Amino acid sequence: MTLAVGTVLKHGTYVIDAWVSEDTVGPVYLAMDVPRGQWIQLRVLGSRNPQDLPEALERQAFYQYLQQVSDLKHSVFPQCLGGFEEEGVCYQILASPTGTPLDRLVTADHPLPPSVSLALLRELIAALQALRPLGWTGLRLSPDQVWSDPEAKTTTFIGFDLLPGFSVAPSFADSTLADPAPVSSTSNNGDSDTTALAPTVVAPAEAALVRGLSDLLYFLLTGQVATATKAPLAVEVRRRYPALPRSLDIALEQGSPTGQRLPAIALADWAALLPDATSLPPDPAPVVPLPPYPVVPVTLVVPGDRIPGSGPSTQAIAPLSSTKHPSKKVLALGLTGLIATVSGLGIGLYARLQPASSASPERLNPNQSFPPQPGWNSNPLWQPWDDAPANRRRPDYGDTPPPGSEPVTDFVPNVQEPAAPPPAVSQPAPEPEFTPEPTEVWEAPAEPWVTPAPIEPVAPAPQPEVEPAPPPVAPPPPLEAPPLRSPTEGAAPPPLNAPANLSPRPDAPAPSSS
Repeated sequence: MTLAVGTVLKHGTYVIDAWVSEDTVGPVYLAMDVPRGQWIQLRVLGSRNPQDLPEALERQAFYQYLQQVSDLKHSVFPQCLGGFEEEGVCYQILASPTGTPLDRLVTADHPLPPSVSLALLRELIAALQALRPLGWTGLRLSPDQVWSDPEAKTTTFIGFDLLPGFSVAPSFADSTLADPAPVSSTSNNGDSDTTALAPTVVAPAEAALVRGLSDLLYFLLTGQVATATKAPLAVEVRRRYPALPRSLDIALEQGSPTGQRLPAIALADWAALLPDATSLPPDPAPVVPLPPYPVVPVTLVVPGDRIPGSGPSTQAIAPLSSTKHPSKKVLALGLTGLIATVSGLGIGLYARLQPASSASPERLNPNQSFPPQPGWNSNPLWQPWDDAPANRRRPDYGDTPPPGSEPVTDFVPNVQEPAAPPPAVSQPAPEPEFTPEPTEVWEAPAEPWVTPAPIEPVAPAPQPEVEPAPPPVAPPPPLEAPPLRSPTEGAAPPPLNAPANLSPRPDAPAPSSS
């Protein structure tokens, strides 16, 4: 889950300020403890697998366990440690640790020296032994859960996680089910002062703790994660540090057995296998980069008198200094740049001080005269500007500005037309013509006893007479047939005569009168 900046938790007690990181346990946020006025860190528990969270009673027991760890006031554990729930989300409270987590401090190229690694591991083992009465369930010894400050020489452990089946019962009661049997081992020098322990059966919580410490020791010495290698851990450590005591190899073999098996050794017995500071070799010197060229002493032969029978006299010369002189290419490049700069400044200064007009003939001098060409009629080439043909062909536009050049004003007043001037001679005013008013005739209403005169019928107007239709026109006489001629030889035969029994064509009907 992701918490937004400004989120208020536990009724305004904590306010989220920023996201810090994502570690093995869960996301970590920077928050402000409002009552105390201090910065703290809030970590969300079970955010990756919320379905695996234990029951409510086990969660409350885990919060009490964190409070008991905080009451120990141990320097390795955070001074402020606790937990609470809000809206079904489990939060862990812890003070901001000082220093840098080991996963950022240690790398494969720059691991910690053996003396520093074992000192840090012994300090962490002493703090874990203080937690024996409270139990070791839920502890994570991954590199990002251990913070170290090399300058202040402090170590802080923050790997408290809420796991299923959490129990606050002490795990040391049945941690060792059988007494370990000592097994002698021989060191590289042939001494048998190192004692290994026979396999024993320990509690799962303590066995997981021993495995985590062994993997952490391998990470400190090599800068590599133990789960990423398939070979035994002692192989890589021995390759990097051949002078380490043999007991360290035994501690790695018994603390991190091959496969997924848990170690069968108690925490105290495993800590006894770690070599002390007196048996460790000195820390390797820091790697100094070699000079680019090897320094070789030079012997110079000096000619002169020599003793008979002796070789040529020699004079040893001090070895060449390892100071790297600048190469010839760099010197040549710098000298070339200096010469170019001086030359450019000189040319520019000379051009600046030269007069603008020169007496010497120039290539593009407009006043230069040329000899006349052959066949030239000596007509002057220059003409007055007013007589130039190009100027005569130009239209006279006058002083009227082109349309659209005047600025357009927002307000244009309405121009009123001037009044007509008065006439020179006064004319008499025309008199209006007299028009008589029409007289209205009022007819007196007819008395009821007066009988109106009968109205005479009006005779209809005479209609115009219709002209008679013209007589029918007789048809024209039929045309006479042309005389028959004897056909010539080779002509077509004449047409046959019409039969005699055919009746003649009837006459055309006369037109009907309309």
